[in-house]
Amino acid sequence: MRGEAHGGDLRAAPARWERRQWRGMLRLGSFKWHELSLGRALRVALGVAVPLVVGVVTHHLDDGAFAALGALPAGFASFEGRARTRVAAVVAASTGMAVSTFVGGVLAGSAPWLLVPVVALWGYATGLSVCLGLWLSVAILQWAVALLIAVGIPQSPSQAALRAGLVLAGGLFQGVLVAASWTVQRGAAERAALAESYRSLSAYASGLAAGSTEPPPPADFSATAVVADPNPLLSDTTRAICLNLLEQAERIRASLAALGAHTAADPSGTVRTFAVRTSEVLDVAAEAMSARSAVPATRLRELNAALAGQAAAARTSGWHWVAEALLGQLRAVDTIVGRMRTTGSGTGHAGPDEAPQRPVPGPGVEWTALTLKANLTPAGETGRHAVRLAVVAGLAELMVHISGLFQGRWVVLTIFLVLKPDFASTLSRSVHRALGTAAGAGLGAGVALLARPQDAGLIVGATVAVAAAYALFSVNYLLFSVSLTVFIVIILDILGLSAESTATARLANTAIGAALAIIAYWAWPTWEGLTAQQKFARLLTSQSAYLTYLLSRLGRPGTTDLARLRALQSAARRARTDADASTARLAAEPIHPPLTPAVARTLVAVVMRLAHAELSLHLLVLQQAASRRAAGTGAADRDEEWRGCAPSAQLDALAAALGGTLDKLAEALVTLKAPGGLPPLRRLEASLRDRSLPDGSRLLPITDSIVDATNTLSDVLRREFA
Repeated sequence: MRGEAHGGDLRAAPARWERRQWRGMLRLGSFKWHELSLGRALRVALGVAVPLVVGVVTHHLDDGAFAALGALPAGFASFEGRARTRVAAVVAASTGMAVSTFVGGVLAGSAPWLLVPVVALWGYATGLSVCLGLWLSVAILQWAVALLIAVGIPQSPSQAALRAGLVLAGGLFQGVLVAASWTVQRGAAERAALAESYRSLSAYASGLAAGSTEPPPPADFSATAVVADPNPLLSDTTRAICLNLLEQAERIRASLAALGAHTAADPSGTVRTFAVRTSEVLDVAAEAMSARSAVPATRLRELNAALAGQAAAARTSGWHWVAEALLGQLRAVDTIVGRMRTTGSGTGHAGPDEAPQRPVPGPGVEWTALTLKANLTPAGETGRHAVRLAVVAGLAELMVHISGLFQGRWVVLTIFLVLKPDFASTLSRSVHRALGTAAGAGLGAGVALLARPQDAGLIVGATVAVAAAYALFSVNYLLFSVSLTVFIVIILDILGLSAESTATARLANTAIGAALAIIAYWAWPTWEGLTAQQKFARLLTSQSAYLTYLLSRLGRPGTTDLARLRALQSAARRARTDADASTARLAAEPIHPPLTPAVARTLVAVVMRLAHAELSLHLLVLQQAASRRAAGTGAADRDEEWRGCAPSAQLDALAAALGGTLDKLAEALVTLKAPGGLPPLRRLEASLRDRSLPDGSRLLPITDSIVDATNTLSDVLRREFA
């Protein structure tokens, strides 16, 4: 039946997919004008322009140009990270570029054939770095850029060392500019990110009021990364306040998810009215967090009082406990925002009542080493991409040596810049890079001819071009490529390489490199369909770990490790985000049954239902932990009530069965075989309903939803993998 239903679609899909992708090559891509960043562009363009000006003043413009070439890639690295991580990205990029400049210049002058294995090695490192996250992978990519730029100017070891020092100085100057930006509007970025996060909660509450019952988006709040890596000049007190607001946002999200479970079964509409008022409170709270807030100090308290009256009217309803949880959290937000209004951004220390739960620590050296080790094998997507990039870049370098292609380094550099782990990005970047280079090469040559022989004119033209490139980096890759090519042509003209010959060679060699990248991906693909099942398997195992820990801590709040709970929740959320991205990529690549885009979308939708129930369960566990802390000496009696409760054994059995089922379903996704031998989840869950269970009125609807979602996942995989 499944073959009859999908056979025609599967036979026609590759042709449709191919036509769609090649039609996309003719488009200019999307224009994200809202991501135009003039302030950032001026900062990093200053880092490139100052070395050029210093070079003119000291009559060593060529040295200034090399420092500018160091500042250029470091500027792109400074786009990643937040505060300390942003400086770390610049330092990592600058240090690697200095080494690459020395190696490239020396080898080009003394042993050019050794560049073939060196380029392959740099290619492998660049490809492998994609598993380390965006800011590190962007920094490491700049190493290859510096290597290939240095190859164009062969040097002796002493000359190469001097130029490497200039590249390092130019790159570190970008780091100094980043650090200097910390002194401007301290706390503004953190407040803006928190306000945006609370507005997203307000939008979710509005959705509930409109009748939506979907769980909130799986992605982290925008404030998570900002608050975890804040401005180093931010006072301890202000940072503690920001962390507390972020913690409350996580709790409010869980409460809203629990509230959403009651909207469908509320004919009177009181739940939706409550959601509308909650949305208003969250909007006002977001406005109050902004640095230039005009919200009266009493406004938040007035709205909370009105919300409390509405909750009191629903005291006998089934959703009253959710309303009380939300009220407590919103009152806490009111108190914390009040502290924010009276706290400056200078130095200080957090008081004992302001010490927040710290976010889960970010990846460190040990995490980096383990991640790299796990991705060394070419069996995985990252390892395969690293080997492919190394082979293709090395072969391109070999081709350049054999053919004697003029300025052939642009062929290899283009491969580094456009060959990505997925086909859609490789295809669009290749075409846009080629078109952008064609336009930019002609424009750059024209600017250089008009400005020559005046150094000031060349510097102005280079500064305008690089500022435009930085500003357009996130807007559109084609426009970025045009601006960057103009800058490169001008800067190489300063170094003595003819703008006309540079433009012609850049145009031809970029086209060759882009074509080689596309051919390489076609010949050696890493289609998402070949590895997507592993990501979906990780999605289910992360849900299994999070869910079983929640159920195991239920009624045992004294043993709840909040840091571990938060880490498990974050891992589950990241896995859902990865699955969403994987689903989008599957739709842009040839279909690989049985994990088709339609199946992937179904799995994501069902897991979102599971996430909805998990958030409600998470809230229940947090409330029990808070009640235990408030109860003091009576907390042990509450724990004993659960331990001595007969249904607790059934609950533990259900937890084990759910975890085992999700793990078996994950195994089925890896093997692409229908799951078998699954435990009777519905029977285990039904046994709880015949017993008196503490908090049963709140718990049983949650377990019912969890079992239903898990059984749905089982049915989908049985049907599709049969």
